[in-house]
Amino acid sequence: MPKASTDSRPSWTILELVRWTTGYFADNGFDSARSEAEILLAHALGMRRIDLYLNHDKPLGEAERGAFKRLIRRRLGGEPVAYITGRKEFWSLDLAVNSAVLIPRPETECLVEAVLPFLAADTATPKRVLDLGSGSGAIIIALAHEHPRHRFVAMDRSMAALATARHNACAHNLSDRIDWFCGDWLSALAPQRARFDLIVSNPPYIRSADIAGLQREIRDHEPRGALDGDADGLACLRRIIDAAPDYLQDDGVLAVELGFDQADAVRALADADGRYRSCRIIKDYSGLDRVAVMEHHF
Repeated sequence: MPKASTDSRPSWTILELVRWTTGYFADNGFDSARSEAEILLAHALGMRRIDLYLNHDKPLGEAERGAFKRLIRRRLGGEPVAYITGRKEFWSLDLAVNSAVLIPRPETECLVEAVLPFLAADTATPKRVLDLGSGSGAIIIALAHEHPRHRFVAMDRSMAALATARHNACAHNLSDRIDWFCGDWLSALAPQRARFDLIVSNPPYIRSADIAGLQREIRDHEPRGALDGDADGLACLRRIIDAAPDYLQDDGVLAVELGFDQADAVRALADADGRYRSCRIIKDYSGLDRVAVMEHHF
């Protein structure tokens, strides 16, 4: 916020600051200028977004404006709003996020939707569910929130990510339903002892050469290890598809998120493996291929 534009006046109301910041963000190329202005101002003031409008004519003091300006500078530097506020909503659940974890995306909710019918099936024995590369815990927490009677396991190679996920699970009173392991994909589990009815994962699937062309918010701030899928984008998907049958129960299911142009390649990997009965591709809300659901041979 340029000093001459805001501090030369004796006071600014909340609504005036929202309008000014919206225009400033729009001039700097932000697509969601209004919502970002509201989220950051609400965060600076310790309010909900709706409170901005309930208090729209409230004048703000110098300290409040200063706190807001610091957030604006961070956003102009490319830092994602979710990292600035430390919060992101996923599956209508408020989650803590930080630079150790990928920011949950709306399209990943399609992965949750894809497996809910499997978990909803009426069975006498609780099912065992494994989330590989859990990150913030968004997927496993959403599933446990919907079907808490099952048993859940979350795995990530980053201790910092696991700490964030465990914090989120505790915040939603689900810590007693989820076990946590630090490991590289399935390496921390013994297949003869660990069998699951469902394995889910949102692994890195962006081609290494494409990372430089991503939005700077993603490229410069989100953990590269959660994005980079190696030269063809399939390295992690390939490992998961190859290893999962050793950890799945008969009739178990593997569900993974994938890139919009990777459906044919993932289907080919599943077919070549020979231990999957089918591979179904599900589109996201934009009509793009987003989830592959593979059924293990029984």
